[in-house]
Amino acid sequence: MGRDGVVADDGRGAGDERRRSGAEPEARGPGARSGSRKARELFLEGEPVPELVVREPILNSWQRSRLWGVDTDRIETPYDPDLDPHSKLSAAAAPVLDRLAGTLADSPISLILTDAKSRIRQRRVGNRELSGHLDAISLAPGFSYAEEFVGTNGIGTAIEDGRTACVFGSEHFSERLQRVSCAAAPIRNPTSGRIIGLVDLTSWRATASPLMVALVQEAAADIEGRLLDLATLRERALLDAFVTGRRGPGRLLVAVADDCFMADATASELLGPADHRLLRERAAGLARGGAADLQLQDGRSVRARARPVQAPGIGGNAGYVVEIQVLPAHSPEAAGPPPPPPQVRLPGLAGRSAAWRSLVHRITAFAEAGRWTLVAGEQGVGKLALVRAVHRHQFPGRRLTVHDCARAGRSTASWLRAVARTLDTDGTETLVLRHFDLLPATAVAALDGLLRAAADRPGWVVALSAPRDRAAEGDARPARNFPSEVTVPPLRLRPDDVAPLVPLLLARHADGSDVQCSGPALRALTQANWPGNVRQLEGSLRYALAHRSGPWIEESDLPPSLLSHAQHPLTAWEQTERDMIVRALLDHGGDKSRAAKALGISRATMYRKITGYQISIGGAAGGPSAAD
Repeated sequence: MGRDGVVADDGRGAGDERRRSGAEPEARGPGARSGSRKARELFLEGEPVPELVVREPILNSWQRSRLWGVDTDRIETPYDPDLDPHSKLSAAAAPVLDRLAGTLADSPISLILTDAKSRIRQRRVGNRELSGHLDAISLAPGFSYAEEFVGTNGIGTAIEDGRTACVFGSEHFSERLQRVSCAAAPIRNPTSGRIIGLVDLTSWRATASPLMVALVQEAAADIEGRLLDLATLRERALLDAFVTGRRGPGRLLVAVADDCFMADATASELLGPADHRLLRERAAGLARGGAADLQLQDGRSVRARARPVQAPGIGGNAGYVVEIQVLPAHSPEAAGPPPPPPQVRLPGLAGRSAAWRSLVHRITAFAEAGRWTLVAGEQGVGKLALVRAVHRHQFPGRRLTVHDCARAGRSTASWLRAVARTLDTDGTETLVLRHFDLLPATAVAALDGLLRAAADRPGWVVALSAPRDRAAEGDARPARNFPSEVTVPPLRLRPDDVAPLVPLLLARHADGSDVQCSGPALRALTQANWPGNVRQLEGSLRYALAHRSGPWIEESDLPPSLLSHAQHPLTAWEQTERDMIVRALLDHGGDKSRAAKALGISRATMYRKITGYQISIGGAAGGPSAAD
C-alpha cells in the first residue's frame, strides 16, 4: 500500500481505490466539473447540494469556509515575512524540492512548501504567466492559505483533514481560485506523527493531472525520510548533552526538542504532559534571556534556565538542555495562586479536570488584578471563548474589543489606530489581541511601542497565541509586554472535561430539543484523541445531531473516525477502509461475522482489521465475542 490513498493494483485497480478515497477529482470528467460548479452555487444560495455531485471532503470544507465567513470574491489572507530558511523542515525539503523542480521545469506548474499553519515558506515556478497569477491570489511566500482565510484549497484543506487533499478549479470556495487546481500532501514528523508542513503542486485548471497526487505524496514521503535521518543526528547530540550535563543539589535536568523529551526519574515524577509542552515552548527564550520562574501544572514553582545543543551537519540547534530548580513553597519567589477552588465556574464553559480548574483560577486572578496576560494554546482549544467568559465573569458591565493581528497587514496604520483607541479607554474596555503569533513584521515595532506606552493602563489586556515555538520566541514579537502567561491544555490532555462539555455543546446546537448522549457514545467521545480540540468535539456533536434518529445520540451517530484509536497516522485509504468496517459493524449490531460477510472479507481479516485500527464499538474490540 502506498501513501495517503495511492495503493498498489490488486486486481481492482489503483484508480478505483483513489476514487473511493476522494483523491482523484480529475478522473470524473468535464461533466463532473460543471456539476461541482452548479453545486457550489446551490450551496452558496443555501440550497441542498445533490448527493454524489460533490466529494464529501470538499462539501465539508465548504461548510467550514462558510462558518469562518470566508469572502467568495476576495482573497484576504495575513502576511508574515519572518521565514526561517534554516529550519529543520527547510533543510530536509531542499534536495527533494530541487529534484522535483528540475523535473517540472518546463511545465506550467508550481511547487510549494508550507509550514503546519498553512503559511507558504517556499514557492518554485518556472512559468511566468502562472507565477503572475499566483502573486495576484497571494499564493506566495509569507501568506497563509489556511481555510479560515481563503476557504477550500489544497493546502488549507489538507491541514484541516490531516491527509492528502486535491481541489479542482470549481471546487474552490473562493471565486478567485477557480482558475487553478492543486494537490497537497502533509509532511509529518517521523517520530511524533505530527504534521509539520505540506508540499503542494498547483497548476492551471486545464492542465491539471491526477499524477499531481502521486507526486506530492512521493515528495512528502521523501522529505519525511530525510527528517528521520536528521532526527537521528539531533537525538544523538541531545542525548550526549543530557548524559554529560551537570546536576547540582536540588536541581533537575531535562533535554527538549520539538519531537523529543528526556528526563531522569526524579524529573519524570515532577513533570506532567502540560509541563513538557511548557518547557518546549519556553526553552529558546530561556536560552537567550537567562533564568525565569515558571509554574508547573500542579501549582509548584520552579526556576529554569536553558542552553542550546549544537549538532554538526544539521544546521541550527539540535535542542536544549534545561536545568530546573524547585523553589520552596514558603519562598517569596515561589508565591503563586493557591489551589483553585472547585466552585469557580465561567459562563458558557465547562470542565472538571485539575488542569482546567487550575487554568480558570489563574486566569481569573490575572484578570482581577489587571495583569496583562498571554493566553497560548492549540487551534480549537477555545482561547477566545475562555477570555470572553472570564471578562463576563469579572467585568460584567464593561466592553470587550477584539483586534485580529492577522488582519494588521492589510491596512497597518488604521489597524494600529484602532488598537490605540481601545488602549486610550483607561481600563474601561478589555482589549484582546487575537492571532498574536500572526502579527505581520510591518506592525511589530509600532504595536510594541503602543503597548509599552500604555503599560500603566488599568484594566485587562490579553494576547491570544498559538503554542509558542522557537520561531515565535524571538525578540521581534512584543510578547514581553505580557508578564503573565497561561496555556490552555489541549483536550486530549484533559479527557475528564469531555463529559461536562457534551451537554453544554448539545444545548447550543440542538435547537431547543432535549438531546442526550448514550453511555457508549459518551465513552467513545471521552476516549477520542481530539487533535482539533473543543472545535472538533463541537463539530462531531453537530454531525451526530444531524444523523440521530431519536432523542438519544448513539455510537452509530458519531463520525466513524471517533470509533477507532489507531496508533499511527492513517493514510486516506486506511481511513476509508476503517470507516467502512465501522459502518458495517454498526449496521450489524457489532456482529463481526455478519459485518465481514457484508464486506466480502473473512472473519480472520475482520479481526485483524479491528485490532489494527483499534476499533471499539460495544463488544467489537478485537477477537471473538458473543455476537459471533
